[in-house]
Amino acid sequence: MDTVFKLEDITFPLLVKDTIESLFTGIIFVSSDHWKKGLIFRDGILCAIQSNKTEELLGNVLVTLGYITEEESEESLAQSRIERRKQGVILLEMGKVEPKAITEALKVQFEKRFVDIFSWETGTIQKVVKNTIDKSPEMTRPEFLRMVRRGIMDQTPFSVVISALSPHADAVPKRRSDEIPPDLGVTMDNFDQFKVSELLLLGQDPAHALLALYCTGLASFEESKHKAIIEHLRKVLRKIKDQDPFQTLGVDKAISEGGLKRAYIKLVKQNHPDIYSYADDPEVKRLATEVFTEIQKAYTVVNRIREGKPPEEKKGIDQELQAEIFYGQGMEAMKEKDYSKALDSFRLCVKMKPEERVFTEAYVRGLFLRWQNTGRGNSIEIKSAIREGVQKFPSSDALYVVLGWVLKKEGSNKAPDAFRKALQINPKNTDAQREMRLYTMRSSK
Repeated sequence: MDTVFKLEDITFPLLVKDTIESLFTGIIFVSSDHWKKGLIFRDGILCAIQSNKTEELLGNVLVTLGYITEEESEESLAQSRIERRKQGVILLEMGKVEPKAITEALKVQFEKRFVDIFSWETGTIQKVVKNTIDKSPEMTRPEFLRMVRRGIMDQTPFSVVISALSPHADAVPKRRSDEIPPDLGVTMDNFDQFKVSELLLLGQDPAHALLALYCTGLASFEESKHKAIIEHLRKVLRKIKDQDPFQTLGVDKAISEGGLKRAYIKLVKQNHPDIYSYADDPEVKRLATEVFTEIQKAYTVVNRIREGKPPEEKKGIDQELQAEIFYGQGMEAMKEKDYSKALDSFRLCVKMKPEERVFTEAYVRGLFLRWQNTGRGNSIEIKSAIREGVQKFPSSDALYVVLGWVLKKEGSNKAPDAFRKALQINPKNTDAQREMRLYTMRSSK
């Protein structure tokens, strides 16, 4: 049975996803403008592909790889058309290439023809189901999935990515594998902690990577049967993160040691992760653990403040002074490279005094240094914090410097733009000056 539809109605990445998951056996004809291609699948794996694009002819691929000249390609192609024989066979008979070169070129041609289609935004698709296909795939399923991810990461327009992911904008992706493939070239360790809409706002790379994971079966947008619990825990977590530690524990700043312990024990009993042990969903476990951890942190912080109060203090410390104390503790922790402790302190500073730019800058810088020096965290988390910070403080040169460092670590050629922006805001920013000097030196070599 034939099925005909337009690429505008189903993007090519989603078509490939359906082909893989349904173990499709048959032929898919794809046409756009003057170009036509035929893809032969067996059990959801690509076996062969034909194309009428001139640059994808075997001779042109061999020219690109440096094995033959353009003249030799044209000569062998003309002979191929006259004798109706394959160009590769004729080149071998002419003694222009070795069999090893033909084998390499055929692999390159195969992938080139396939990944090119990911760049198409319009066109017509015709699916022809076959009971059997005699030709067997020359690649394994993992190899084919890697090629699909490359097509999405390298060729798919961002408009196509948005079209494919937008129906799931409010969903939080679910991880379907503990392993994130390194071929993405993007850190996606915590992709299941963001809504799809949030990942789309972080830029093209995370969005492309999410679609690549989705189309190769490593992520899903399925609704959990424990949706109500997940929403409840997210609400609790958001509330805690908007509170200072005293509000979280429901105590005032003059609380006694016994009163503090009673408040903490009560919250622990109400929010212990074991309460949700029946829910077989990793998202429930993650959120419940995070809520419990935040409560523990709040208790630790309040206890620390209590122990640091002078004996005669009765009404506690005002919020501005608390923030300054936490900031000082955070800076000390940074010197000791205790990034977890530093980030806890800076996070509290930001919550208590969100209008203080220096607190946000310290927090973002701490996120980057933790990622750079320990490998913990990821660029998505840091970019999200930078985006929120820039929205509040558009004249923060320090935030643009950290953005430049993140882009530089990712290998992005956009890093200098971030450092230039920092210098536009503050020409005396020494970090940005140093980075631009290094960039200029490398460019001049």
